[in-house]
Amino acid sequence: MGLFDWMKPKQQTLGPTPEGLYAGLPKGARWTLGPDPAGAPKDFRPDSEAYVFDIVQWRWEEALWIEASSNSAGALAGFGLVFGLSDGGKTDSGALWEDGGRRGPILKERQEWTIPRGHPTRELALVSQGERTTQVLRKLEQCFGYKPFAHPALPNKTAVMSELLMLRGIVIPDEGRFTARMKVVLEEENGWPYAEFFLNVNSFRKQIWVSEKSDAYRSAILTRISHLGAAT
Repeated sequence: MGLFDWMKPKQQTLGPTPEGLYAGLPKGARWTLGPDPAGAPKDFRPDSEAYVFDIVQWRWEEALWIEASSNSAGALAGFGLVFGLSDGGKTDSGALWEDGGRRGPILKERQEWTIPRGHPTRELALVSQGERTTQVLRKLEQCFGYKPFAHPALPNKTAVMSELLMLRGIVIPDEGRFTARMKVVLEEENGWPYAEFFLNVNSFRKQIWVSEKSDAYRSAILTRISHLGAAT
């Protein structure tokens, strides 16, 4: 290593560091999307527009099982999450892009990494809890300004598969620490509409919360978690 190599900007890496850190920031840079889930877990908390749930069950085994619950207008609301975890041999990859001016984004490089044991893969199942998830549906309709569809949520234990993208956080399985801001993608398939939203987990505060990526996905989200999403 050269005498002044420590002054050079570190190469951006898309996978986690050996310490379990996702989205390492360049020297002097700050996380700008609210409190830093990796650097300040005590301060990483939902804003006023987030839909907040308490973590009432948490099992970190071959998969990470979370049961989330909230009291919504006097009724118990909730759902389940099942995170696919790596056995230490699974890989992931991502692309680094740079600004090409008039030519648009230019692919700089594609990186591939091994997902450490116990860390999340891109597989995430959103699991209905029947009537409790129907209460989530009613709450979202209210927040979105929709009239109640009068349709229930998906039947109990029905899962909606989605893709999970880690944006920023830290995961340490041996310590039971999972504090992260993530994006959830519901792909368009079998006639179901495409949607995205943010999912936040803070094992320190024993909370999860969801927030919007765009109001353009509102109708799609409601459809996917209602029984209409299973009709095709």
